[in-house]
Amino acid sequence: MDESALTGIPERTPDRIADEITLIKEQTKKYLLISAVEIGRRLAEVKEKIPYGEFTAWLKEAVQYSETTAYRLIRIAEEYGPGLSQTESFARLGYTQALILLGLPAEERAEFITQLDIENMAVRELQQAVTDRKKTLAEKTALQKERDTQQSKISKLSGELAEANKEKEEKKTSFWAEQEKVTILQRELDALKDKSAIAQSIAALERETKIARINLSMARADARYDLITKGFDDLVMEIKEMAATDPEAFKLYFEQTDQFISEASQRLRRIKKTLPEPSL
Repeated sequence: MDESALTGIPERTPDRIADEITLIKEQTKKYLLISAVEIGRRLAEVKEKIPYGEFTAWLKEAVQYSETTAYRLIRIAEEYGPGLSQTESFARLGYTQALILLGLPAEERAEFITQLDIENMAVRELQQAVTDRKKTLAEKTALQKERDTQQSKISKLSGELAEANKEKEEKKTSFWAEQEKVTILQRELDALKDKSAIAQSIAALERETKIARINLSMARADARYDLITKGFDDLVMEIKEMAATDPEAFKLYFEQTDQFISEASQRLRRIKKTLPEPSL
């Protein structure tokens, strides 16, 4: 008969012994982390009680810790202490693993642990996994920052467009008001021309009509000038951005814009030559 059946004690097979070793390893890991948390808490407490500048000397004399080791233990306590008893994931960590995982933001740490087979990962593998996650987080942060920048730029441009449209509508309203005024005055002038007895009134109305037409021309010119100025400012901004992002496009648009300005200037000079000389 099997000895285990006689004694009531399970046979100590290799598999059973392996299970015991694994359990001891897990308990040891947990105790190491718990111990590190408790030591870190006490180091933080002592640091608050010792006069400024004497903490390093106290570490060396009282507990034989370097300043680097002490601050690592304090951070272990701060990062893992509050959730160690509530979070099963943290309870699976050893001291070295917990130290490596400090490289990740606290909000990422618990989820990261659940995604990995921490118990069976070598230290180097865990370090590489943390490095990869940090790189991914950095890329994600950079992408979000770029998106926010683009959204801000879009919002700004949308606001500028709305303001430009508003100004355009206001000038359009002003233009049509002047046009209506010219029409009314012209009708009055036509009516008065049929009455020879009011020649003086006709002359006055003609002057008003001339002034109204001048005002209309100025309103039309102002509206077009504002639109051209706004468009040119926007074009200059776009060309300036091209200088950094696309030098070839910048060169092309710079030359085209320069040529346009030169040609426009020449046209204005030709128009000026056709005007009569001012009378003295």
